[in-house]
Amino acid sequence: MCNENEKIVGLRAEVERLRKELAEVREQLAAERQRRTELEQAKGSAPAPTEIAETPVVITEYEATLRRVVQRTAMIVQAEKCVIMVRDEETGDLVACKPAWGMTDEEVRRFRVPPDVGYSGEIYKTGKPAFLEDASASPRARLEQLHTYGVRNALSVPLILEKRDENNQIVDRVTVGVLHCFNKRFEDRFNEEDLRLLERLARNTAAVIANIQIYMQVVEEKQKLAHTIESLSAGILLISPDGRIAQMNAQARAIFQIPSHLDPIGKPYQEVIRNEQAIAILQRKMLELMNPSLPESDSTSIEERAQQNEITITDEDEDQYIYQVHAALVRESADKLIGTVFIFNDITDIRNIERMKTEFVSIVSHELRTPLTPMKGFIQMLIDGLEEGWLTKEEQREYYQIIQENVDRLSRMINDLLNVSRIERMGAAGIEMNWEITDLRKAAEVVVNTQKGRTDKHTLVIDFEPEHIEVETDPDKIQNILQNFVSNAIKYSEGGEVRIIARQEPPSEEFPQGSVRIGVKDQGIGLSEKEIKRIGEKFFRSDNKKVRAVGGTGIGLFLVKHLIARHGGYMWVESELGKGSTFWFRIPLRQPKQDEVAKAS
Repeated sequence: MCNENEKIVGLRAEVERLRKELAEVREQLAAERQRRTELEQAKGSAPAPTEIAETPVVITEYEATLRRVVQRTAMIVQAEKCVIMVRDEETGDLVACKPAWGMTDEEVRRFRVPPDVGYSGEIYKTGKPAFLEDASASPRARLEQLHTYGVRNALSVPLILEKRDENNQIVDRVTVGVLHCFNKRFEDRFNEEDLRLLERLARNTAAVIANIQIYMQVVEEKQKLAHTIESLSAGILLISPDGRIAQMNAQARAIFQIPSHLDPIGKPYQEVIRNEQAIAILQRKMLELMNPSLPESDSTSIEERAQQNEITITDEDEDQYIYQVHAALVRESADKLIGTVFIFNDITDIRNIERMKTEFVSIVSHELRTPLTPMKGFIQMLIDGLEEGWLTKEEQREYYQIIQENVDRLSRMINDLLNVSRIERMGAAGIEMNWEITDLRKAAEVVVNTQKGRTDKHTLVIDFEPEHIEVETDPDKIQNILQNFVSNAIKYSEGGEVRIIARQEPPSEEFPQGSVRIGVKDQGIGLSEKEIKRIGEKFFRSDNKKVRAVGGTGIGLFLVKHLIARHGGYMWVESELGKGSTFWFRIPLRQPKQDEVAKAS
């Protein structure tokens, strides 16, 4: 009996406390309503009769704002639980928003229903408020399993955003969500007075939700833009009018080698960017953009002006990269300048190709003159000798052989250039092939006999297993490949052994009819890892002084790579600086039949 009396006393105390809180809230609302009425009357306009004022929302604190909304709503209508549901733009479902009053984060997370299903869906679809007397007895409540959230009864209203014109007339209504109040306190039920209060609160709540949604859309778009800028392959740098960095993407930070722990935003650009050439270009660009009336120098050509806007950056590996700088003013409005944006485009490959083409023209001119000069000299000697009659037949034969060798050399060079042109137009498929079964050892022996006459410092070895390997290939093309590899091995090594290796490989998934692995191993100067990656590029030649001294057009390995590809194979290189290189390639023993090729394609 004593315990029951204590419980009754405690309940009465709780009721009295809640009544005081409710009275205080109602007084605050009345005072706020009076204040708004006075303000609007002072402006000469009448207030909306059912509007309850909400303090201005700081949009960056939307979670705190929602927390105040649901807490205040629950107190006013004396609800145990209060939660706001909005429509998910991606799925179309009605989903509960955090924070909620009287519900755990897990309950809020799983409170999700289609917009046309159950109790919540009906309110959202019809745009009308509803009472739920008994959740356990309502089919609509059971559809969304309200009982699993401890719901006994409910009062819910749609969150309707009203759009008004200049005359304060409603021109449109948009339902943005549902406001739920669950479980009237003290085992009571929600009534009409609760409904009127909740409808008034719902107006401002709808406005808060709409503002939050707009804010989130803006944030999402801003994040997408930021991610896009961050992932661009070009460097982006935005400098504010006061000379501080306002934006700098990952590529720009990489270009100027800014450590990951250093945040450049807000710092003067001269403190962050240490490249003097870059700083000079940035300053000149900003001056030109801010003073468009400044005359341009007539003494410089278009190419020279373009080069004035290029910077060269050397990275930690001593590799040089060339960037072209573009700039533009960024304005928020006609009279408000945000800053100057700079775009750094990597044109290293373009400039390298231009340089290599220039070198290639020079090298080819030299290579073409090399055979033409002796040809012209010996032809003149033959002409003079025939007129004077002092040349023997042996001397004439020797001169003719020299001329023939140089004609062959010239012919090979022209054919190489023609093949480069075909490859550029059609790829490896542009190379014409005359397929036949070829004994690789015989092809290797021809190459060895040819190359022996060009060196007395190297030992040429043929290392085949098995001794004779028959491959379906173009005999001329396979000799071309081997000649190039062996010739390079001789040119780029001062002496030692040059070994031609061939190993027949069993059938595999990659080569169902078997394959052959062929390599040419030397004891020469070797290649760096950076050079190995560029082997087979058109016009590429190593920067090594010894390589440059030897000469060459830079198209030999480019052609070889595509000849191997035309055989259905591929090449790779194993090398170590100062210890030599092995140029490998693998091709199938038999070429696929044309009908199989057509079927595969």
